[in-house]
Amino acid sequence: MKVLHAISGLSLNAGGPSQSVFYTVKGLRQEGVDANILTYQAKGAKKMLSDETFVTALPSGCSRFAYSRKYRKCLECFDGDLFHAQGLWQYPTHIASVTARLREKPCVISPRGMLYPNALEYSKWMKKFFLKLWFNRDLHSASCIHATCQQELNHIRNFGLHNPIAVIPNPMVINDEMPVGKTPRKQIGFVGRIHSIKNIETLIHAFDRAKTSEYELVIMGDGETGYVQSLKNISRKSVRFVGFLDGKQKEDMISDFSYLVLPSHSENFGMVVPEALIRGIPVIASKGTPWEELNTHNCGWWVDNDVDTLASTIEIAINTLESKRCEMGRNGRKLVMENYSAEVVAKKMIRLYEWILNGGEKPEFVWT
Repeated sequence: MKVLHAISGLSLNAGGPSQSVFYTVKGLRQEGVDANILTYQAKGAKKMLSDETFVTALPSGCSRFAYSRKYRKCLECFDGDLFHAQGLWQYPTHIASVTARLREKPCVISPRGMLYPNALEYSKWMKKFFLKLWFNRDLHSASCIHATCQQELNHIRNFGLHNPIAVIPNPMVINDEMPVGKTPRKQIGFVGRIHSIKNIETLIHAFDRAKTSEYELVIMGDGETGYVQSLKNISRKSVRFVGFLDGKQKEDMISDFSYLVLPSHSENFGMVVPEALIRGIPVIASKGTPWEELNTHNCGWWVDNDVDTLASTIEIAINTLESKRCEMGRNGRKLVMENYSAEVVAKKMIRLYEWILNGGEKPEFVWT
């Protein structure tokens, strides 16, 4: 089986979609699938997530739409079985869908949270224009839509799409060098893109309201300079901004956390949640994220994201006995290993591709 994943970016600081696509393809290759990625080179001083031979990175497409004749030519030269387009609103997804139709090949589209109501409100009129011009047809003609959680499936159905939908989570790569069970510092961490949808203001106010005199709130990530400064302006001394980190620096910083908090208004998956859980770190996540499993598997708290609720939950967390916190950490690690490892995700993706290509019994994670 030969599959090509089309995505607009694969830079280190491009966020969860880039990482999940890369690790999914790497997992597919380890399972014997000839899976490849077509993307654009990272801009400016930004670094690519990988330069492995299965990644083809072209010069960046021009305009916000990321148009590129070279990208189209590469897709036209693909002689494989199936196209898998990642994300929406940019040229790589549209031209992968068009090429699949012209070549009479299946095409899977992963919206990557871009059909959530909150996401559709950003640049609303541009998206309506693109839908009418191209993406309505692209989405409706897809062989299957890939959602990363049940919540995303519901939003896709509410958008009006009736294609088969496969619910397959993002993968988490687990390696032997990953620090596990490290004695933490008294730190509560946020990791991610610094954007208003992440609701960081509420986290800062909640941390300020909670009785956390011995704890520090660490905010890791980057964003628009003016917005980052506005968050610093409302923060007290026990809130520390460390900027964007990767590699060993990121590993070491996350491993020092006692708890991780993800207070987003809306989140398609939230890769940082399994990144914390696999390290034995309990998580507080908002109900704007798809992480109800934090409650059902006793490895954290899935709560409303208002100031009062977050403040009281932070107080509960920091007053939890260390033995209980460690038990929650073990529960979280088990959850990730059994459900979110790259191997588990890759095997599900292979079953999906085989069903699309060959028919037969529908996988249990596909909704029609």
